[in-house]
Amino acid sequence: MSTPTTIPGTVRPESDCPPGSVLVALHYRRTFVRPRSAVWAALTDPRQLSRWYGTFTGDPATGKVQLTMVDDHDRTVTEVHVLRCTPPSSFSVDIDGWLLEVTLHAVGPVTTLDFTHRHVPRSEAAEIGPGWQYYLDRLEAVLSGAQTPTWGDYPDLADEYR
Repeated sequence: MSTPTTIPGTVRPESDCPPGSVLVALHYRRTFVRPRSAVWAALTDPRQLSRWYGTFTGDPATGKVQLTMVDDHDRTVTEVHVLRCTPPSSFSVDIDGWLLEVTLHAVGPVTTLDFTHRHVPRSEAAEIGPGWQYYLDRLEAVLSGAQTPTWGDYPDLADEYR
């Protein structure tokens, strides 16, 4: 096994909590030389999403779907509530109390993804952070045609999120 060389996410104070709060936001930024529509599809089309994260059943337009994780790291099934969706630029969802926000910005052929996991207890950031880095590395691999990484390389990144 080897340690991934991608840039880790950042742990930021939560913007809508009082100073000294124990809640933080995990923020990740990835840049792809792909049109925004291709990145959007990888995030929202069930067939493409299944290549790097999970599958879902149900209609997102109803505001609720069932998500099934598809890799060796996690195979749970959970309910996802779609809180906001503005195709093809942003969405936010609640997955078992985890508030996730995705925003895509495009300039020419380059798309930047900003991913934020909000309201994370600071004590859990080191456990959760490597997981999102892993999934975003999987997304990047799928979009670039590279081999997807395996989870075993990621737990050692916990210190990056302390």
